[in-house]
Amino acid sequence: MTTFETLEALQREVGTRRAGTDGERRAREWLVARCRALGLAVECDEFTFIGSPSYRPLLQLTIVIWILASVVLSMIGQTLAGVLVFAAMMIYLNVVHRRVDLRLARTVGHNVLAGLRRTVSEYAAEPDKGPAVLVCAHYDTPYNHPAWYSRVRDLVRVFGPLAMLGVVLYAVLLVLQGLAWLVARAGWQGLGTAVGRLAPWVGWMALLMAVPLFVWLVVGSVSALLGRRTDSPGADDNGSGTALVLELARRFSENPPRHVEVFFAWWGAEELGLFGSRQFVRRFHSQLDRDRFYVLNADCVGVGEFLTVHTGQGLIRRRATDPATVERIERTAEQVGVRTIRTWESMMSGGSSDHAGWVDRGYRHAVSFLREDHRAPSLPARLLAALMRIPNASQLELRHVHTAADTIEGIDPQVLAGTTDVAEAYVREIDRELMQREVMVEG
Repeated sequence: MTTFETLEALQREVGTRRAGTDGERRAREWLVARCRALGLAVECDEFTFIGSPSYRPLLQLTIVIWILASVVLSMIGQTLAGVLVFAAMMIYLNVVHRRVDLRLARTVGHNVLAGLRRTVSEYAAEPDKGPAVLVCAHYDTPYNHPAWYSRVRDLVRVFGPLAMLGVVLYAVLLVLQGLAWLVARAGWQGLGTAVGRLAPWVGWMALLMAVPLFVWLVVGSVSALLGRRTDSPGADDNGSGTALVLELARRFSENPPRHVEVFFAWWGAEELGLFGSRQFVRRFHSQLDRDRFYVLNADCVGVGEFLTVHTGQGLIRRRATDPATVERIERTAEQVGVRTIRTWESMMSGGSSDHAGWVDRGYRHAVSFLREDHRAPSLPARLLAALMRIPNASQLELRHVHTAADTIEGIDPQVLAGTTDVAEAYVREIDRELMQREVMVEG
């Protein structure tokens, strides 16, 4: 059975599988049955997520109000208050938020975990464990975007980075205002006077640059809160990744690697905030060896000319992928005949996936496979990348996901097969390298 045939079976026998629905339960049972038929050791890992569909739109509205409050306070002369509001927002987004929403989670979901000869939890509990590879994907499907969303999607490529440039400009203004306040305490008023004259102009410029994005976020959030929601078919996002992991499980069960253990995972509630993978990492990361545990995540791998290779993520707290891992993926993809493109995951690239939780914890061998058609970033995006020193800057080209068009008819069987072959070759390359190390040590 090919990867495409597995995907066809998933779409036909299960259908949509949004987190918290009966479709998700059917998908979980379907995956467990498939794994058992392959002779894998299977377990369902229970976790919690925030099930309310209003949570993320409300959070988005809160962030917009937070930024506007900071800008308005600064422009009416309440500099210190504006700085404090802005600083509080940055601390919340970069430090507090990820912990808060995990603790707010109350709805029960399940990850499906499997191993060639034992379960992941058994491996994690072993004190003296060897190297391992985890091949994974999320199996839940998203809501569709509103119909108007796709018609203005291209504008986001421009005014999204433009708004981020405005935020950076505003942050610079706050720094200058802070310096002016400090030197004023020392008795020199010159800088304070100059900044005071400049502040309203810079504030208005930053605000005008950000207004299109703010309008987009507000309209999108209100539409999500009040509009009628429909489920995406989810053939590419992420039926393709789900099928790829199942196909690799079949291949490795027939011809298992000898020098590395291989496990498989299908994460739940990814579309609501990467909850399944993040909760798993939170629970087990202290039991795993960051240098000997490899994570390969597959997300939207059935459409697109290029295979993206993530080289790292973050802006303030940057986490780089191991360069040898990046080169290994590119080398194996070239051998299979698949073209690659590098990307650094940031606010500009347009989203994240289940590898992110691993990267946050310092796993430098955690990568995500994603197929896309590439287009040069917009001018504001290029300026933002240069200013923020974002390496391998790119903007995703995934027009079909989160829409009713994400059907099996839109999947390219050759793209899906090629990505599966790259994933298999990547794992077997790791196995060969570990074998060579063992030979060198014994020699």
